[in-house]
Amino acid sequence: MTADPSPSLASRLAARFATASAGRDSRAGIAVALLLAAAPLVVWAGARWTQAGVVRDAAAIRATAAPRLALIDARGQAHAELDALFDRPGVAATLDALARALPSGAMLVRAGRGADGRLAAEVSAADPDRLRAALRRHPATQRLRDTGQRRGDAAMLVTLEEPR
Repeated sequence: MTADPSPSLASRLAARFATASAGRDSRAGIAVALLLAAAPLVVWAGARWTQAGVVRDAAAIRATAAPRLALIDARGQAHAELDALFDRPGVAATLDALARALPSGAMLVRAGRGADGRLAAEVSAADPDRLRAALRRHPATQRLRDTGQRRGDAAMLVTLEEPR
């Protein structure tokens, strides 16, 4: 034989409500009404308490991780600078291209890379316009820009630089 199962919570609450509606005990109905009214407030308070803990933990993690994040940013910037250096041709290739592009009568006076890695050159030419046109025709030197010119001993000295 099977034993009768004990009454469920729902059937016990229904029995309480039945007796409460008969006028004997109204405490159960009031308790349920208070619980229903308080539930959203309790959930909200619990959420606020959890949020405060999460915000506090996130601030602690940010403070701890700040030096690591700064190191990662610096490493990324260094990689970007190295990539820029590897993307441009070397000094020998650039000077060779510049020598091929110079028109007759033009002469390379000075060339070098600055601290920022950009090529700067000074060319002596009788006709600076002819020099600029010749440099624009060659793909390796067309990125050089005229940044100034001045009168030299026998010709004009044209200063050329790579753009940033």
